[in-house]
Amino acid sequence: AVVSTQSTGKFAEKKLDAVFLEFASRLDQRRHVFVDCVPVPVEDATMLPAYFKKAILESDVEWAQNKKLVDTRGKNLRKCVPQGLPYFSVEFGVDGGFAHVIEEERLFKRYFGLEIIGGVLDSDVVLWRNPPKETGEGIRYKKQVFEKLAIEFPDV
Repeated sequence: AVVSTQSTGKFAEKKLDAVFLEFASRLDQRRHVFVDCVPVPVEDATMLPAYFKKAILESDVEWAQNKKLVDTRGKNLRKCVPQGLPYFSVEFGVDGGFAHVIEEERLFKRYFGLEIIGGVLDSDVVLWRNPPKETGEGIRYKKQVFEKLAIEFPDV
């Protein structure tokens, strides 16, 4: 929570809003949890909750055993999602967001949240679905950019 509060404050200085995506899958085998923090222009970020709500309600299987959409505003995500079940969560800055218990993992793609954000921003599909394999040079460049940001924002 402290990192997300600091991150959103730093993004606000650049007229960006932070959207946090969390995807947990294969919890019965080897656990995989992916967390993405995506900076989005403030004017586009205001539309995202409506897009995510609609997409989550239309995702996964038609008849679910669990509630399709869980509002996480003012709640602890761990108490909103039953323990041991795969889930997807989106948080809009520090304002809260939505969670969804994934009923059928094979139907729910890891890039689900990135696809929604990409659609709102009119981004190229390649950015989130099957991105090209990164080279050592590309990884070094990203490392340099990250280090520059770490120097620019030392308290994050």
